Amino acid sequence: MAFTSDQLTALETAIAQGALSVQYNDRRVTYHSLDEMLRLRNQMRSELGLNVSAPTNRGGKITFVTSKGL
Repeated sequence: MAFTSDQLTALETAIAQGALSVQYNDRRVTYHSLDEMLRLRNQMRSELGLNVSAPTNRGGKITFVTSKGL
């Protein structure tokens, strides 16, 4: 199925609002769960050639320095 960027925007807006229904033009789609919406969003982003997954770990380095106070 060919998706449009407008459909992706409508889905991402609904996800951000916590809604399970998306209205696009004259169609209204109600999803069963947020997980279903996120999977579809990833599929849409993939088909549109957009980055599918954001990095969860930015690779930051944390260094601890401790001392006994001696």
